[in-house]
Amino acid sequence: MASMSGDLAIDQKAVDELLISYLRGRGFTGAAESFKKEASVGDMVEDMTLSSHTSLLHRIMAYNRKESSPEHYTRSYQKLQNWMENSIGIYKYDMNRVMWPLLVHVFLDLIKKNFVHQAHKLMESNIRYFKRQHVQEISALQTITKIEDIPMNNVAKLFLDKKTRIEMSQFSHQMLFSFLEESSMMLLLGLINEHIQISITTRGPLTRKAIEGISKASKGQMETEAGVNETKFKFWGVLPADQQLHSLALDQGFGGLSNTLSSKASGSWGAGSELVSPEPMQKTSIPLPEQEERERQMRLQDLKARVRLGTGAQGQGALPSICLYTFLNAEATTSVCVSKDAALVSAGFTDSTVRTWNLRKSDSVAQEFYLGKSAISKPSSSSNKGKEESWWQTGGARPKLVRRKINGKMSGSLGVAGARDQEIEGAWPPYSKLVGHHGPVFSLSFSSEGEFLLSASQDSTVRLWNVETAMGLACYKGHTLPVWDASFSPVGYYFATASLDTTARLWSTHRGHPLRIFAGHRSDVQCVRFHPNSNVVATGSLDCTVRLWDVQSGDAARLFRGHTGGVRAVAVAPNGRLAASGGADGNVILWDLPEGKMIKSFKGHSKDILTLSFSDDGGTLASGSQDCSVCIWNVRSSAGDSTAPLKRFFTKNTPVSFLRFTPRNLLLASGVYRIDADSVNKTGGGSGKGGNGNNNGIFPNS
Repeated sequence: MASMSGDLAIDQKAVDELLISYLRGRGFTGAAESFKKEASVGDMVEDMTLSSHTSLLHRIMAYNRKESSPEHYTRSYQKLQNWMENSIGIYKYDMNRVMWPLLVHVFLDLIKKNFVHQAHKLMESNIRYFKRQHVQEISALQTITKIEDIPMNNVAKLFLDKKTRIEMSQFSHQMLFSFLEESSMMLLLGLINEHIQISITTRGPLTRKAIEGISKASKGQMETEAGVNETKFKFWGVLPADQQLHSLALDQGFGGLSNTLSSKASGSWGAGSELVSPEPMQKTSIPLPEQEERERQMRLQDLKARVRLGTGAQGQGALPSICLYTFLNAEATTSVCVSKDAALVSAGFTDSTVRTWNLRKSDSVAQEFYLGKSAISKPSSSSNKGKEESWWQTGGARPKLVRRKINGKMSGSLGVAGARDQEIEGAWPPYSKLVGHHGPVFSLSFSSEGEFLLSASQDSTVRLWNVETAMGLACYKGHTLPVWDASFSPVGYYFATASLDTTARLWSTHRGHPLRIFAGHRSDVQCVRFHPNSNVVATGSLDCTVRLWDVQSGDAARLFRGHTGGVRAVAVAPNGRLAASGGADGNVILWDLPEGKMIKSFKGHSKDILTLSFSDDGGTLASGSQDCSVCIWNVRSSAGDSTAPLKRFFTKNTPVSFLRFTPRNLLLASGVYRIDADSVNKTGGGSGKGGNGNNNGIFPNS
């Protein structure tokens, strides 16, 4: 309902509640409970009576269900308008900014309830207050005569699809909400809470002249947003080096990307089973590192070994194999990530640490030494056959691990070369522990080669780590609130972040400040991903929109609306012409980037979508959800075809919070096993198979 602007200190309790809500929304229920205890929030989130703000929200919800008569709408609004007219002059204009968007939502609410006559009568009686600044919007709204007209009305869509953002002085805000609460205007409070975001500032109240200037700027911004998808944009193709690589591979009988192109003539979405060379981008707008010959040869090898998925428009062909990494007994986990070659797994925790497992190097661990005892072979070995039973055979307690012998050398490392004299207890496989953040780690991202790792945290910073040496390289500061997501560019060097402060930002690894700030979302930005050519960034927000940004100018290139819940995941197809978004509404929506239109909406999940990934050829889309399932979708199907998934895979009780297709089309998935009453009943226990009682257990399941 109200928030503090970015330059002010925000109430820590409110931030804690937002963090807990975020973790639960992402499926990390154990981490949410752990953080709640550590932050001493207690039962604040559940017990609304402990907070006057949440208590008020509870009253609003209860009241809205009972009161909906047109007379009450009209009486409440007119009473507030009269109070505004008689308010102290210095604060009147500041508070009055809420009246226009409130009138629009009262009008639309009445239309939705089929009180059309009363809606237009209310609008007519209040036109005199707003016709000077909003004459065009008023004319557009007056054309609405039935419920079916609302989705077709551009002004109504703009007001319904996003929250109106208003800045207000602290005293003005206090006066306004005190009057509404004392007058029991829960109906109006409910509309404000749902559709208007009030940012409280420390400045004094705005004058009438200043407000008129802000209104003109806001009006211009709305008109710009309405036409943003009509503009042509030239940066949809892939990088020329990628196009040349696919052309070379196709000449040798492999490679290529899915031929999914829109048809302007027919207005339909073209479906094709053939793999073609992608359309190259004519000119890059930003400097990018050149592709090395070694990378080029590795990419050709991957294309040659790539599994072809779903070869026909109807989805015939192979489905992807899925490798699921399940974290057991790891309720404090807040984020997970797997490198594209499946060799590295990383997780962030509520204790502000990051742990990284090198699964490839764990195979080189020959022996382990325990408290003065002789070497014991690792659990997967059969060398103990016929010998005395080991601790994992008898079920006894595991001895304290003092040193590992790696490649015949005694070392204090964690299975990662260069991790200096770090000792761990009872971890298998060995891991690196990265310490530097001062709050829960919400996002992790490996560079394309797996050499570097990004971590984003509640402490508003992003850190860059060297995976091989387990050392911190840089700390990036710029966001003013917790950072929800961080993502490396496909070519490295650049990365992007998304934050609670409603902005996304572009960075380069060798600069400590952001290169671009992408501002335009009306609520916190939940996710961010790069276009394959690195010249475009896609973001999803709790304001239910998806935006694509021109990296060079920082301007919005596309604005997509269609979700009814916050957008939690975005992905861009390898051919650069498609994007997908998943939301809290459980829907996955496919977008045509050059045309700026929705292609189709996929329905199959019952809870929030947490992650999305396109196959390497771009013809298949995978989605992971809080409902503990992975859905496979056929992107090649025409717009009129079925929107049901090709296949749905269920985990035992693990919300799937991470998905990634490897270059050879193996689908990697990961999540934290959720311990609750249902899972205990299903499995007969809370820990699951293989649990070791520590927050460092990771076990891959196929």
